[in-house]
Amino acid sequence: MSYQKRWLTLLSGGCCLVGLAVAQETGPAAQGPVDEKLARLTGLLEAQQRRLQTLEAQVFAVHTRDAERARVELMRAQIREVLGESEFRESLMQSTTQAGYNGGFFIRSSDDQFELKINGRIQFRWTHYATRSGNKYLNPGLQRDDRTGFDVQRIRLGFRGHAYDRNLTYRVVLRMGASNSYDTRLHYAYLNYKFREEFQFRAGIFKIASTRAQMTSSANLQFVDRPAADAVFQFSRGLGVRFWGRLFDKRLDYYLDIVNSFNGVNNRTITPDPAELDGNPGIVFHAVWHAFGDNPGKDFKSQADHAFHESPALDFGFHYAFNDDQSDARTTRIPFKLPRRFGTGGFGNTTTNGLQINQFGLESAFKWNGFSATGEYILRIVDVRRATRRPFTPLFLATGDDSTTTMHGAYLQVGYFLPIPGLEKKLEAVGRVGGISVLSGGQEGTWEYAGGLNYYIQGDKVKLQTDVTKVSEVPIRSSSGSLANVNDDALIFRVQLQVAF
Repeated sequence: MSYQKRWLTLLSGGCCLVGLAVAQETGPAAQGPVDEKLARLTGLLEAQQRRLQTLEAQVFAVHTRDAERARVELMRAQIREVLGESEFRESLMQSTTQAGYNGGFFIRSSDDQFELKINGRIQFRWTHYATRSGNKYLNPGLQRDDRTGFDVQRIRLGFRGHAYDRNLTYRVVLRMGASNSYDTRLHYAYLNYKFREEFQFRAGIFKIASTRAQMTSSANLQFVDRPAADAVFQFSRGLGVRFWGRLFDKRLDYYLDIVNSFNGVNNRTITPDPAELDGNPGIVFHAVWHAFGDNPGKDFKSQADHAFHESPALDFGFHYAFNDDQSDARTTRIPFKLPRRFGTGGFGNTTTNGLQINQFGLESAFKWNGFSATGEYILRIVDVRRATRRPFTPLFLATGDDSTTTMHGAYLQVGYFLPIPGLEKKLEAVGRVGGISVLSGGQEGTWEYAGGLNYYIQGDKVKLQTDVTKVSEVPIRSSSGSLANVNDDALIFRVQLQVAF
């Protein structure tokens, strides 16, 4: 019922009451003074009138507020429409830029159509590499000394942001460091468009979605560097396209990479020698299910549990990689078992030219209350496709074996923030064990054992890491992994300071 109808109803009711009261008092059975009762009824009517006046004032206030709110909304709509015209906006006010720091130094246009963010990182490392003086499988008789020294292992300068649309993003990273004699080289360069969270497209040079260790940035590792198994089974960078997205409320991430070749971005399509380009692309599919965790996709950005998860966070993942390598250009290196003419046991290294590779990987990661664990198992099947016709496969020339080779690799690493007063989220103890096996007419394998201590000054941004690693037989050379010579029995001490912004 409206306030007006309520007012008329109450007024009518009051008049009826007055009429009834007067009729009763003037009747033959009326008793008592009439004036007293009339005065009482008059008071009731006056009180009712005051109440009606109050209600009327409230109705007027409500109507006034509604009208004012409508006028404000209309003005806002008109302002948005006017400012939506770019020509009028530019004539009214000059475009300005914003600058500051938010996960990197940034420059942003006032209309937020363009943004450039700059990041950098330096890893300063000291390494002592101790090995037996004689490596009987590599250059027999040559004596090898221990080595100790300093390196700036990684220098990264990155540029990222968006252009024209927040969904169109880009990233360019330059790399310098000990592994390439401190020359400046292009590390990443790609464009990414997000049609929606569930489907995105990337094109350029990017990190291939192979092992979990590779998918984790080298800035966010618990050890000074990745495990020896990853040096064998990873596919680092590729030139091509990626289809990817996040499904089921970001609980499932998927990646499909199609690249020219694994671990190679120097090959090109137009070249005098077509053998320089692998005509068969490398294909990798990777999926990660964030089974538990409050921030799917972000819980495991770092290997350490900096957030001290109050409830467990758990990931499961799988990857599959395929490549039929028919190029003469150097691509992926693989270890193999040396034949008997080189002695008993030992690894050799060669390229994947002329080989078909099928690789499968399983992974898992866990975090809870400062404890973290990461594990992977990788199976690689290597098929010699060009053993009996020219040009012969390098692996067949080295071994004379055209059989299918199976390789296995795995590691498990854990970390725990020590409950020392004042250092609860600063000091972390880490440990790792891993192994690699090559099966082809026999078995050749290696074990890796590692332990270390990390001091996080500003999380992963500024940290000091120390570790010691024992590799029973080095399977492959890796500068970043501090693996010097194939078949070395190595004991490696490392200290690394990382500063990133």
